[in-house]
Amino acid sequence: MRIQVMWYILALAVVPALGSQVRDSTRVDTLTRRGVLNESALPREISRRVTGVFNAAGTLRVTGSLDIAEDRVVQGDVAVVGGPLAIGGRVTGTVVAINADVTLRPTARIEGDLLVVGGEVRGRESAHIVGDMVVYRQPLRYREERGLIIAERAGARPPDAEDDGWWRRFLRRRRSANGVRLSSGSYNRVEGLPIKIGPTMRRDRGDTRVELEALGILRTANEATWDSQNLGHAARAEVRFGRPFALALGGRLFDIVDPVEAWQLSDTEVGLASFFLHRDYRDYFDRHGGTAYLSLVASEETRLTFAFSDQRWSTRRLRDPWTLFRDSDPWRANPVVDDGQFHIGNVTLTLDTRNDVDNPLAGWYLVADYERGRGSVTSFGPTSPGVRDDPDPTGGRVAYQRGFMDLRRYNRLSPHAQLNMRVVAGGWLSGDPLPLQRRFSVGGAGSLPGFDFRDLDAGPDVGQCSTGIAPAGRPAECERMLLAQAEYRGAFNIVLFGGHAGDDEPPLWRDILQLHGSWVLFADAGRGWLVGDRLGELRYPSDDMPPLGSFRSNIGAGLDVGALGIYVAKSVSDKREPANFFVRVRKRF
Repeated sequence: MRIQVMWYILALAVVPALGSQVRDSTRVDTLTRRGVLNESALPREISRRVTGVFNAAGTLRVTGSLDIAEDRVVQGDVAVVGGPLAIGGRVTGTVVAINADVTLRPTARIEGDLLVVGGEVRGRESAHIVGDMVVYRQPLRYREERGLIIAERAGARPPDAEDDGWWRRFLRRRRSANGVRLSSGSYNRVEGLPIKIGPTMRRDRGDTRVELEALGILRTANEATWDSQNLGHAARAEVRFGRPFALALGGRLFDIVDPVEAWQLSDTEVGLASFFLHRDYRDYFDRHGGTAYLSLVASEETRLTFAFSDQRWSTRRLRDPWTLFRDSDPWRANPVVDDGQFHIGNVTLTLDTRNDVDNPLAGWYLVADYERGRGSVTSFGPTSPGVRDDPDPTGGRVAYQRGFMDLRRYNRLSPHAQLNMRVVAGGWLSGDPLPLQRRFSVGGAGSLPGFDFRDLDAGPDVGQCSTGIAPAGRPAECERMLLAQAEYRGAFNIVLFGGHAGDDEPPLWRDILQLHGSWVLFADAGRGWLVGDRLGELRYPSDDMPPLGSFRSNIGAGLDVGALGIYVAKSVSDKREPANFFVRVRKRF
């Protein structure tokens, strides 16, 4: 079997230093009607429910301690933040304890549900609870506004959270204050490590928010010299009116290096592979210009953005940044793209109802983008034969329309199982052929892991739409692409050294004795194609698509322990392809 180079296991030594947090996988201590749940993130529906009870007009809400005596009857719901909460009397509604411990005396009677987040319950065996009792050990992260509490987005911890290291608090500044931001981009073969530094400012006045940011970029490939190849900038200004429904107006000025396709792998994975293993899984080009945008914000999860940009696109030349291993090996060439000046209009819809960004258990995720581009190309990049026979039919004038969609659904079937699905589609809609930097491909650990990244077939390649003789760097050349992914996740709990769940050992020792994670079964299918008169296996008319039998497909399995996933994938559509082993430092999608 061939081991795919994308195993990333060396990242374990440096992920803590980069400020990442290792999350526990889903674990259920007791699966009963009156259970204690311990998940890697507080489910969003629970966050909404407890905040809804607290904010309701008829709720008895208390910040701090509350003691309901034995002879007291509370009509309606009770909600406590901070606590502790002690109940000896009767509550006719639901009791919610937020980041608080609850003590139930033998005389306690709750006629609704008992919901506890970020705390523990004592005395539940002797008390009488008519409804359900569920305890989540994860605290609720929230902010206060006009006496109400608003749940913060899961996965976005405050910069000064106690479990963050000092390095992360240094690199991330509180958004509600002035400061100097110091951060870095993904390590890659054309920039090295791009370092970003500059002032940031945010001001809130009632329902109006103003944000300003001005970052300089220093690229460290070869030598950090002060020239146009190593210097860039990214500035942003935004004014937001209203809350939670809001209107945002903003603009950006930028001189950045952008990936051709960023949807397959995360920045962290690409950077670690480049730095450690001398393998870069993206291609890049320069973007220099400005953007003005207007966003309609319906909630923290839903945003519709209209943007117009004036940009200059140009080829980024390959550098030779240092890598920990294989430093003497040559890099894969960075492909030549279409250089020119473009006016770009985008309409982008973002919908995210996942309970957690990094470790989603339930919810929807959608990014849908419509792009209309018009410009003048000064230099066309090379393509494979037949991909673009006449690159300059209109004297360099280009006008195109392009679409992209990434739709995901996360389904929690039980406390121990998930069924997750994803569909990614993108491509040419109308007009001239797409510029090379706006094209697509599939293949590799981020899309079809049963097939090697940029491994060309002898004949027509439906993964990259090359025709056997590819330009330097083996670029993405497909004008359309469709990918479907599905996975089933089940929980496992490995006990070491004789320990077992339920011991009276201290929590830290119990965590050391146990390993929680998920086993994963998955399947993927996808391909790309060109648009035009039917020709061979690569080109299809604009109102048609390739038969499903021509799609590449693979199946696979793996183990995911939160910060690390180890997988094996085997091609189904091409039995000649050997199995690929690969490692991810985040979820597959």
